[in-house]
Amino acid sequence: MLFLFILVLVFVLYGIIEYRIHLNNLNSIPVRIQVNGTRGKSSVTRLIAAGLRAGGLHVIAKVTGTKPRFIVGDQEEYPVRRLGKANIIEELRIVRLARKHRAQALVIECMALVPEYQFIENRMLIRPTHGVITNVRADHLDVMGPTVMDVARALSNTIPVKGGFFTAEREAPLKILQERARSARSMTVTDPNTVTDEDMAGFNYIEHKENVALALAVCESLGVERRTALAGMHRSLPDCGVMRSYRILDRGKELNLVNTLAANDPDSIGMLWLMVQGQSDQRIVLVNCRRDRADRSRQLAELIAEWDFDWIVITGGLTKLFFNRAVQIGVPREKMVDLGEEIEPAIVYERVWELTRNQTMIFATGNTVGYGERLINYFVSRGKLDDN
Repeated sequence: MLFLFILVLVFVLYGIIEYRIHLNNLNSIPVRIQVNGTRGKSSVTRLIAAGLRAGGLHVIAKVTGTKPRFIVGDQEEYPVRRLGKANIIEELRIVRLARKHRAQALVIECMALVPEYQFIENRMLIRPTHGVITNVRADHLDVMGPTVMDVARALSNTIPVKGGFFTAEREAPLKILQERARSARSMTVTDPNTVTDEDMAGFNYIEHKENVALALAVCESLGVERRTALAGMHRSLPDCGVMRSYRILDRGKELNLVNTLAANDPDSIGMLWLMVQGQSDQRIVLVNCRRDRADRSRQLAELIAEWDFDWIVITGGLTKLFFNRAVQIGVPREKMVDLGEEIEPAIVYERVWELTRNQTMIFATGNTVGYGERLINYFVSRGKLDDN
C-alpha cells in the first residue's frame, strides 16, 4: 500500500514539474495563435504563418488536417510523427519544439473535437494570445451537435481570455460566438469582399477569399502591412487538402478533375460545387464513401441529389448507404454507378473514362483518408495541375 502511494505521488510530482516546464516554454513565445473552426483551419493556419513570416517574425506553425505538418518556413515542413492515435498531449511536444526553434510566434490548428478537450487545449496547453474560428458548419454533429448552434458553442471553447478574437463566420452562429467572446480583448468579424480578384490571382491553387481576409486581419493586428502579408501568403506551400483542379488528356478526351475530397461537410462541399459551375458541358460526381462515416454518406446523398449532374459514380466503403438514400429522395438509378468496396483505382478510372464525353468535369468529393487518397492520386497521376 505504501509503495502504491509513493508511486502515485511520484507520478503527480512528475506531472506538476512537466506542466511547469510547459508553461515556461509557452511564455517564451510572445505570440500564440490558435485556429479552430469547421472548414479551412489548416489553410488559415498556413496563411497566417506565411503572412507573419513575411513581416519579419520567426514563425512556427502546426496543422493537423489531411496530413499533420510541423512548418518552419515557407517551403520547409516536416510530418508530425505519432506512435498511436492523435492526442492533444501532442501539443506539449509542439510547443517545446517551437521554443527550441526560438519562435516569436506559434500558429497552431486546434486538434480537439470533444468540447471539453477543446477547452483544455485552449486554457492549459496553448493559452493563445489570439484566437481564430474560421466558420461554423454542420460537421462532426455526433461529437459537437446535434445542431449547428451546438457546434458554435463547442468551438467557442477556444475563444481566448483577454486576447484578440477573429472569425469569418457571418451567419446565425455568429450570435453565439459574440456572446461567448465577452472574455476576449477584442472581436473582429472579417469580410471576404475586402479581398479582390487581383489579390487572389497570386495563388497557384484554389483558395477562398474568406480564408485570406481572415488571415490578413490577424496579420494586420500584429503590425504586418497588408501587401507584405499577402505576398508571403502567395509564396507559401498550400495544405495538401486544398481544392485543386487537374487537366487530364487521355485517348482523345479532355477531362477536368476537381479534387474536393478534403472538404467533408455539406455546406463547404456545396460552396465548392457552385464555384466550379460552367466549366464543362458534362458533370460527373465521383463520391468516395467511408465505412466509418455512414451519416456523412447519407448527408452527401441528400446534398448531391439537388445538383445538376450527368452521372454519380460511387466507390469506397458501404456504398449502398449512399445509393439507397439517393434513390429514396428521387435520384434516378440509371444515373448512378455503384462500384462497390474499394476496388482498384485503375478500374474506377476506366469506368469513369467510359462515361465521359470530351470536355467533362469530374467533381471528386466525399472522404480523402485511406482509400480516397489512393484513388485521387491515381487520377492525378494521369493528368497535370491546371494553373488557369
